[in-house]
Amino acid sequence: KKQIVVLENDPDIRLIIEYILKGELFDVRTYSSADDFWKGLENCQADLFLMDISLLEESGIDLPHQLKLAKASGIPIILMSVVYPPATTLPAQDFIRKPFDIDDLVERVMKQLELS
Repeated sequence: KKQIVVLENDPDIRLIIEYILKGELFDVRTYSSADDFWKGLENCQADLFLMDISLLEESGIDLPHQLKLAKASGIPIILMSVVYPPATTLPAQDFIRKPFDIDDLVERVMKQLELS
């Protein structure tokens, strides 16, 4: 079972994403803050990271750079935001603009996990 780690500070969006991905039979771990995210990575076997770039306590653009320097360098990252970040600074394999289409979210996750 593929594991997806979701970092999203909005509790409603986090719950919706978790519900959608569990419905696709993924193992889903969710975090609401960068601190919880980093602590949770210690016992994690992630296959994909799905991250909001508008985190309150830490820049969501910096986080993927730090992640790639850590033990997760080969794991795909999909970033999400209401606004488009500058393309040259996008440290991820894909970007999803909020509000997102459920089918599009699932399709992009499947593509990154090479399941589609």
